[in-house]
Amino acid sequence: MSNIIPGVPTPSSGDPTCVLSQCARLIAQVDCVAYILQGTTACIDIQLFDGNGQPLDLRRFREIQVMLFDDLECTVANFWWPSVPTGCRGFEIEILQTEDTAGHIQNEGLIRVCLDTSCTGRSPGSIFAEIRLTEDPLVTGQPVQVYGIKCIWVAVIQESKIWSSGCDTGCSLLT
Repeated sequence: MSNIIPGVPTPSSGDPTCVLSQCARLIAQVDCVAYILQGTTACIDIQLFDGNGQPLDLRRFREIQVMLFDDLECTVANFWWPSVPTGCRGFEIEILQTEDTAGHIQNEGLIRVCLDTSCTGRSPGSIFAEIRLTEDPLVTGQPVQVYGIKCIWVAVIQESKIWSSGCDTGCSLLT
């Protein structure tokens, strides 16, 4: 998976109504739907854009939350930035956007969420993301704005024979 999705958001695979969010204020996209074998680890990169299709500068936000959920709308995992709130279960979002010493931004609007085996060791099926971003009024100079992006298709958990069968089947040297 590449770290930058060039140009205006257009999905390279899958159903464009799901891998590309349909939101007037902000847009989210994955460059491809990740196929993850049940019980393995995986990371998903999500590119965020403003309403004009330009990469979103993440410096203007004070909080970001991503919730992954399955076909039955059951939560798979929660992710937060800058940290997981006290009393909540989940993981931190990795912000891939960086700024060099000259002030140039690389990977603008790019975030990563990583799943461990406890997240992928579930029934096979599609995984979707919902994203919530809260602006920082100290950066924007405006009242707090909270943005939501709903239902972006990000992954498919595929059935694993090893994960589902365990270790007590098949032939062996022991009798």
